Parts: sequence; C-alpha cells; structure tokens
Amino acid sequence: MKPLRPLLVCSGVLGSTVALAVVVGCGPTEGERFRDLTKQINALKVERIQLEEQLAGRDARIAAFESQLQNLRSEGLASPAPVFDVRGIEILDITSGADTDGAPGDDAVAVYFRPVDRDGEALKRGGGIRVKLLDNANLGQPKLLGVRVDNDPKQIRKLWYGRFWTDYYKIVVPFAPDAKLRPGQEIDVHVTFRDWLTGLEHTARTAVTISRTKP
Repeated sequence: MKPLRPLLVCSGVLGSTVALAVVVGCGPTEGERFRDLTKQINALKVERIQLEEQLAGRDARIAAFESQLQNLRSEGLASPAPVFDVRGIEILDITSGADTDGAPGDDAVAVYFRPVDRDGEALKRGGGIRVKLLDNANLGQPKLLGVRVDNDPKQIRKLWYGRFWTDYYKIVVPFAPDAKLRPGQEIDVHVTFRDWLTGLEHTARTAVTISRTKP
C-alpha cells in the first residue's frame, strides 16, 4: 500500500465538510522570491545611475566655479581682500559725549562708525561689535571707563542707520559707575568689528573730549 501524500491546503471547503490536512506552509514560491530579488537589484541600479548623474552635475558646477574664479584672478578681481570687501572701519567725527538720562552732564559716549571698502566707501555689513572707553592719563596703566559688546544679529541690525547722509553704526556706550570723569577729560575710544562674512577683525580708535560731566 502506497503512503498517503500530504494534502496542501491553506483553507478550503470540500462539499459541506471542511478539509484540513497537513499544512506545510503558504509562503512565496522560489519563482516569486527570484522576481522580488530581481526587482530590488534593478531598483539599486537605477538609484546608482541617479547618484552618478548627481555627482557628475556637482563636478560640472565645481569646474564652472573654478573657471570663473580663474577668470577673476586673471583680471585682478579675486584676492584675499576683494575690491568690494571690508578693508577697515572708520570712526566718524560726530562721535562725542552723550547724555542718556536727561540729567546735566554726559553719562556715555555715542560712537559712530562704519565698515569701508578699499576706496573708503561705506559698506553695510553685519558683524560683532566691541567698543571700549579708556583713560590713558597714566601711561602704561589704562583705566577702563566703559565697554559694550554686541553679537546678536537682531540687535546689531537695529544699530545700523542707512538713511540719507548716514550709513553708519551708532553705539552708545555708558560710563562705568566708578569712572570719575573730569570736565574736559580726553577719552580713548577703541572699536573692534568682526566681519561675519570673512571672520576678519577690523579695529580703529579715536579720542573724544568730554565737555561736561555729572556733578
């Protein structure tokens, strides 16, 4: 007598009786697995072609930029300090003592300065600002009379005045409570501007005379 072959049934009905035999699995066949693997391989090939095209496009753009840079260099327009880059800062003559509380006497210095290019023209450029007020009456022992540091882009934007006949930063630096200024005292003003575009620092200094002080 021949052995019975197992009946492969996932589910089924024979007449009015449910026939359930030995279940050996209903997974994908060998052919189905082969087709799925072929699809994955083809998808990877397409993805590789797309990546190669993107890399080729990037290389082409880099080559174009290098060509443009070479042209600028040949015309003398590309250098560590291009024509239209900040070459320094200029403190304006209107920098002077200031009264900020309405009481008699100066309690601060209003500093006006602007970034300039190599031709001395004003440039609107964002950057960190540090202003120090110093008393150099004792040589070799300067006394700090006041300091202000601004690094917040939103705040610095408010300090720029670009209206007619302006184009400058205005920084009001209050005197320290223990400054003890004298009428007619000369104060050294040191300004440092760190250009956010290049990361370079530019400095300038000037002297102002306080015409009146707090009683």
